[in-house]
Amino acid sequence: MWNRQQVKEQAKQIMKRNYWKMFVVTLLAGILTGEKTTIIERVQDFASNNLSYDAQPIFYSPNFQYIFYSFISVASILGILYTIFIGNVIVVGKNGYFIKNHNDNPELSEIFNGFKGNYLNVVKIMFLMDLKTLLWLFLFIVPGLIKAYEYSMIPYLLAENPNLSTSEAFSLSKQMTTGQKMDLFVLDLSFIGWGFLGLICCGIGLLFVQPYPEATKAEVYLILKQQV
Repeated sequence: MWNRQQVKEQAKQIMKRNYWKMFVVTLLAGILTGEKTTIIERVQDFASNNLSYDAQPIFYSPNFQYIFYSFISVASILGILYTIFIGNVIVVGKNGYFIKNHNDNPELSEIFNGFKGNYLNVVKIMFLMDLKTLLWLFLFIVPGLIKAYEYSMIPYLLAENPNLSTSEAFSLSKQMTTGQKMDLFVLDLSFIGWGFLGLICCGIGLLFVQPYPEATKAEVYLILKQQV
């Protein structure tokens, strides 16, 4: 078993030893997995702000709207493909870094390890994880959140063993999170205060806070792994 204070304290000790490298890893992972969404959202914001009847004629002419929304569609598809083939793999590599960071001082290149070995297997399982979570969320919010926590160990499992089969990855994650979902949810809630603190300086502070929850969740994974 584990308790919230224990894993958070362990994460703090690890941060004292290796904080700045952890910071760079979370920063790189955030850029490589999230910046694409920001770009698309900015384009969509531009569309909503400018494609109105009060704007200049070019912005609401049928030809322009067709071209513009075609671009939005293509950008969205490219963003999804990026997430499937690159973003998700970076997530696995980032988790692998924090697993090894428990005892060692891994290299920054660890976040790219998901591209080595059985890359397509990692892509497939992470895609199925996202798809199943999304389908559950479409049905009902609460069951979707429960399933998200049930699948939450999959990226860590793949970081340590990219050759796991799909059934093994989902089964192991389910075993590890059985009876733990509420505790994992409360653990996430316990970082809300740090999130508000990180919002200082126009949100830049969030970048400096992020290594804390990442290290803590890796500690939880290492404990839960012993059960299976």
